[in-house]
Amino acid sequence: MLKAYINYPNPHITVHSNVECRRIQQQQKQNQRLIRIDATTLAEELRRFETKYYQFGAHRDVNDMWCEIDFKDTSYEKKVIDNICELLARHYSPFRRVEIDNHC
Repeated sequence: MLKAYINYPNPHITVHSNVECRRIQQQQKQNQRLIRIDATTLAEELRRFETKYYQFGAHRDVNDMWCEIDFKDTSYEKKVIDNICELLARHYSPFRRVEIDNHC
C-alpha cells in the first residue's frame, strides 16, 4: 500500500510507500479528502478523475487530497498515481508540469 498526497494550485504529488511516515501525519487536516483505490474501486475512481468529479482549486476544501492505493504491488500502485496525474493534467494545466516526489 502507498499513500499519495496531491496538492493544488501549487502542484505537487508526494508518494509515501511507508504508510507510517511521520510526514503523512503533518499534512493531515480536519475534513481531509481521502479516496481509497484498490481492485474493486480502481475503474470508478479513475473515471471520477477523468470526468472531473474531484474538483481542485485554491480554496482550502478543494486544494488537496490523499489517495490510499492498495494492490500489494508498489510498482503498480505508482503507475496508478502516474495515471491519476495524467488525468488531472487534462483539466488542470498546473498538473501538466508536476513532478512526483517519492518521499519514502
